[in-house]
Amino acid sequence: MNTTPWLDFLAKAPLSDTARKDIARVYSEKVDYLRGLSRTEKIAKLRKISYAEYLTNDCLVAPEALPFFQTFTHDLFCVGIEAVPAYLCYEAGDDYGSFAYPGFEGLGFPPREREEPYIFHFPDGNASIARLLVRSLIPGSIPGATMEDVVTAKADYSQLDRAENPVRLRLNSTVINVQHGGAKDAAKDVHVSYVRGGKPYKAKGSYCVLACYNVMIPYICPELPAEQKEALSYLVKAPLLYTHVSLRNWSSFAKLGVHHIVAPASYHTYTALDFPVSLGKYDFPNQPDQPAVLFMLRTPCKPGLPVRDQNRAGRIELLETPFSKFERNIRDQLARMLGGTGFDPAKDISAITVNRWAHGYAYTPFGLDTPDWKEGEQPWVRGRQRFGRIAIANSDAGARAYTDSAIDEAFRAVGELFTLRG
Repeated sequence: MNTTPWLDFLAKAPLSDTARKDIARVYSEKVDYLRGLSRTEKIAKLRKISYAEYLTNDCLVAPEALPFFQTFTHDLFCVGIEAVPAYLCYEAGDDYGSFAYPGFEGLGFPPREREEPYIFHFPDGNASIARLLVRSLIPGSIPGATMEDVVTAKADYSQLDRAENPVRLRLNSTVINVQHGGAKDAAKDVHVSYVRGGKPYKAKGSYCVLACYNVMIPYICPELPAEQKEALSYLVKAPLLYTHVSLRNWSSFAKLGVHHIVAPASYHTYTALDFPVSLGKYDFPNQPDQPAVLFMLRTPCKPGLPVRDQNRAGRIELLETPFSKFERNIRDQLARMLGGTGFDPAKDISAITVNRWAHGYAYTPFGLDTPDWKEGEQPWVRGRQRFGRIAIANSDAGARAYTDSAIDEAFRAVGELFTLRG
């Protein structure tokens, strides 16, 4: 990043001369575009305008240059720069080191505190965290004893749902109804109805934690109060398309001297070799002639709509798109990106996995259209209130799409039930 002068870097880009010059200028010069405002006033203004507005109105970047930046916010916010406050772009930076948000260097802000980079994760993302939890809760389900050996350990699925276990995990079971076994305040248990293998079943327990997508809760737990249902329904998740492509080797990237490609106008806007993480017996492919996994991202947002409506529209797009279209776009895009190195999608792609994440990130209150709720009146707070013997968790309940948020909300929900039990 930034090893090539910007004008040289942009020389072959399919952009106008004006766009090239403005992009190079805003990245290269250190100018206070909000001169005359105090630091507090600058922050207040940047919180009220989009990054697109800041670039055009304050940095004087030509509108024709905006497509270059449009998808920078896609992976973190799931919408474009027209919907994300400029100050959040200043705060966020980029986990992957694939780009930087220009225009802030001359504002006189202190250096940002950088969080640990995203490279510190398990090779399979958060899946190993779930596997570690299962191994702890159900002894014998997954061999090993450390986080290093869990990555390649094979689970024994026959151990997950045994009657003698204090903790049982029942897979492939879709819950369709949750209700108290009687009036809420008098009930001694909770009934959970579910479908498995096309047949209906019912389980009973003293308490229940609904840790599912919060917007679904009013449908499967209809006895909730109307106001709580309304609050839960506000928490619309953001859709994402996560594609993984198994390559026979990654020599094309080695020949280009890159490990990721940002393509604002392409179907997938971000393409990258997976992070080089080795853990336990799992080793990343460190030689170009070795097989590797390629990550490709698409955020199906609809610029111009309010954020939650963009999420709804994007979800419709994902659910209406046949997998043949995904595959066609993947092969076409990789052929155009890597074809100059001899890459042949027919020979060099060994497998494709398309994760159509229609209900992706938890609702997060960042948009310019976000209401100014009083503390305690936010919809995720009102929606997660315990209802009798039923508690509510999930990262939705914390309005933050991170694993630690999901764990925090689970801890809170279980604690509420323990308090009820006395």
